[in-house]
Amino acid sequence: MNKHTADQIIERAGRLAILYYAEIPADDPDYSLADDVTWILEPAGDDPPARLRELVAQVIIDPTGARDAFTAAVYGAVTE
Repeated sequence: MNKHTADQIIERAGRLAILYYAEIPADDPDYSLADDVTWILEPAGDDPPARLRELVAQVIIDPTGARDAFTAAVYGAVTE
């Protein structure tokens, strides 16, 4: 992935991390963490690594706790 794509992923994750709260599945029965993860990783293409999917989910739920590992993984995947 290139840096622009990595930046897009970081930005999308930040947006959704701000909007997430623990009760959202109860308040919105249509909410899906998996859908949020898919949307965040959309710029990365069709088959992002499973570990990156896990980190995206973690950073949505616990931005402070997962931020360092998430950003390291995203920017660590930059090859261009």
